[in-house]
This record gives sequence, C-alpha cells and structure tokens, in this order.
Amino acid sequence: MQDDKVALLQTLRNLEIKPSDLLVLKDYFSIVHHTKGRIRLRASLKLKAATQEKGINPKALLEVLEKIPLIKSLKFNILIGSLTIHYDSNLLSPTLWEDCIKGESLEQIAEIINQSVREIV
Repeated sequence: MQDDKVALLQTLRNLEIKPSDLLVLKDYFSIVHHTKGRIRLRASLKLKAATQEKGINPKALLEVLEKIPLIKSLKFNILIGSLTIHYDSNLLSPTLWEDCIKGESLEQIAEIINQSVREIV
C-alpha cells in the first residue's frame, strides 16, 4: 500500500493536467448533490472497468487526492458508487466544480489544479 502511494506521488510530480485530461470526468461521474464545499458524485460503471484496465489502486489514489490542498476529504461508497468530496470553495468555486463535471471551463480548472498539486509535491 505504501508503495502505491509513493508511486502515485511520483506520478503527481511529473503530472501536468491539461484541459483535455479533465474531459474524462464527464464520462465517469455525474452530480447527485452539491452544496458549497461538498459535492457528491455518482460513478458510472465505466469507472470500475477503467481502474481495472489501468491497474490503478483506487484506495491509494483517493489517499493521494486527499493531499491536494483544494480537497479537504474524500469518501467513496463502493456499494452505491458515489464519491463525496469536501473541498475548499475558496480555491475552486462551486460553479467551477460543476463546470468540471460538465466538461466546461477546463482550462481555468486545470491551472487551479496544477497550482494546487505543485503545493503538495
């Protein structure tokens, strides 16, 4: 498990999110409920297949994502396929979260995420 986190952190060091990278979010998630600072998403069945195909450890991925300063906490409910994200609305506004899931404003969101990632690695 520790090796998975180390590998993911190394990947983050070399990562530069492009707006096109964020387009996949609209393929894998839809918004169930959203209030300022908290968004609950429904994962599509395509997400499970993608993580298995690419050999991604979902638990390790969530632990690394929680270290991104704009994300306060994550909770994935595997039984119902939902992901709840508590986030800092001062770093990424509620409107931008919704835009991201819809595939909009991706250039601005990518820059905010990249800046946030640079702070953790």
